[in-house]
Amino acid sequence: MRHLLDHIHEVPVHLIPCVEGRTDGMEGWQQASRWGSVIPAAWSFMLAARARGLGTAWTTFHLAYEREAAELLGIPHDEVMQAALIPVAHTIGTDFKPGRRRPLETIVHWDRW
Repeated sequence: MRHLLDHIHEVPVHLIPCVEGRTDGMEGWQQASRWGSVIPAAWSFMLAARARGLGTAWTTFHLAYEREAAELLGIPHDEVMQAALIPVAHTIGTDFKPGRRRPLETIVHWDRW
């Protein structure tokens, strides 16, 4: 993340997926429904970009300044929620491999926690 933060100004395209309505103060199931509409769309975009040789990364670090970003970009903050900041660029290498993962048995629970 630090590398991306230090070089974010070099990224040619920044995609900010948004969804109408805010989840502030909503119950969990209502929030899940709202987020469930934007996240799959953004993920599909990221997969399509990868198929075309472009790299992306799902980031949320800018959301600490969501209101300021909304003002800068003309996004109506009170009616529209930003979900992420997805930088899009050509990659600098082809050494792609799966990321480190915790062992499955430490995160999957069957029938009970």
